[in-house]
Amino acid sequence: MAFTVKLAGKIFHIEHIHPELEVFCKDYLVEESTPDFIIQLTNEDIAYEEACATEETFSAPYLETLALLRKISNILPEHKRFLMHGASISYEDNAFLFTARSGTGKSTHIRLWKKYIGDKVKIVNGDKPFISLEQNSIGTPEPMIYGTPWAGKERWQRNCSEPLKGICFVQRGTINTIQQMKPEECVMMLFNQVYMPEDSTAVAHTLELLDLLVKNVPFYLLTCDMSEEAVRCSFEALTGLPYPV
Repeated sequence: MAFTVKLAGKIFHIEHIHPELEVFCKDYLVEESTPDFIIQLTNEDIAYEEACATEETFSAPYLETLALLRKISNILPEHKRFLMHGASISYEDNAFLFTARSGTGKSTHIRLWKKYIGDKVKIVNGDKPFISLEQNSIGTPEPMIYGTPWAGKERWQRNCSEPLKGICFVQRGTINTIQQMKPEECVMMLFNQVYMPEDSTAVAHTLELLDLLVKNVPFYLLTCDMSEEAVRCSFEALTGLPYPV
C-alpha cells in the first residue's frame, strides 16, 4: 500500500503496511507527483516503536504512525526543518507556539484563546508541528510553522503553514506574568521540546536550526492560571496588539 502526502512543504511518497495510516494522514494527501522523498515502513520499524514504548501497549497501526513521524523527522533537518513539541495557534495569519512539559497546560491555554478571542484564533497544531527556517528572497531566515496529523489527543490540527512570530514557554502560577527571554535563557528549555535525530549529521543540522530560531523568533516565559486575564497577558505580549474587547 502507498500514498503521497505534503508535510512541512515537502512531498513524501509513503509505502506502508496498515490502511489506518492513510486515514490518519488524510488531510495532507496530495495527488501523485514526483516526491522529494520515498519512505518505506516495515514491520521492523513498528517493532522498534513498540520497544521504545515501554510503559504502554499500543496497536500496530498506531505504532506505524510513530514510525512515520520518526522517519520524516530524521530527514527534515538537512532541509532546514525540524519537529518541535508544542501547541500552535494563529491570529491574523501570524502563528504562536506554546510549549511546556506534558500536562503543564499549553493545550488549556490555547483553548482559552479560542474561548475568549473567538474565530480569529485558528488552530495550527495541538502537539507536534514542524518548523522551517529557509531563507527568503533577501537571504534572511524566515521561520514558518506547519500543521501535521500528529496532533495530540484533542486532534487539533490544520493543513497550513503560517509565519512563526513567537514561542512561549508555559508554567503554572497564581499570578499572570510574561517576560521576553534572552537567547541564553531559553536554550536548555528549548532542547527539551525539540526532536533530536539519531544521526549525528542530522543532530548538527538541528543545532544549527535552533541557533537560527533563537536569533529570529522572540521567546517568552509565561506564568499563568486558567483565566481570561492569562489570555490577555499572553495575547498583548505576543501580538503587540491591545486585547480585543
